Amino acid sequence: MGSAGVPKPWEKLLPNLGNWTCASKRTRKYNCFAFAVGDETQRWEPYGYHWPKGAKKGYALDCLVEACRTEGFELCADGSLLEDREKIAIYTNDQSGFVHAARQEPDGRWKSKLGDEEDIVHETPESLSSDTYGRPRCFMERARKPKLEEKEAEATTPSASSEVEQSDRQVDVSNPNHLEDFNSLLNAAVRKPEPKD
Repeated sequence: MGSAGVPKPWEKLLPNLGNWTCASKRTRKYNCFAFAVGDETQRWEPYGYHWPKGAKKGYALDCLVEACRTEGFELCADGSLLEDREKIAIYTNDQSGFVHAARQEPDGRWKSKLGDEEDIVHETPESLSSDTYGRPRCFMERARKPKLEEKEAEATTPSASSEVEQSDRQVDVSNPNHLEDFNSLLNAAVRKPEPKD
């Protein structure tokens, strides 16, 4: 259970979650794929949102691998902690389509953006293994930025809004196996916008 002690609706979808802590407010500004590579300014999707130039479009694992390579990531053997490496885990469903990505923190724990919900810190990549989020089947790494560069990057990167941000883009549901689009559609149908003062 999270640090607030109140169960979140998505916890029941993650039977292996174990200990976790909330690390952000809810936002639609970015998704797990963007978050995993350190981009909290936009959503990464092969269709309808940002997708790196030169990366093959589609929901097959190799498409996301190509996209992550544009950010300096290369395939690696596993998610073991290495002081000088930044690692990500890519989760796939039974059809080998990518459905989630998480990034490793410097302390060895992992951080994930859960659909339109919060970012959470969890113990291992396997913490999110489930029918909903798939299984961590691919790991990638890049050189970790020196601490000074990380602080400078944080100072220039806009942070996520404290409110759920609404996107004026349509959700691409042409691939029903894609969890991010499904979650976006589901969340949009369930939530009604709160009136602004």
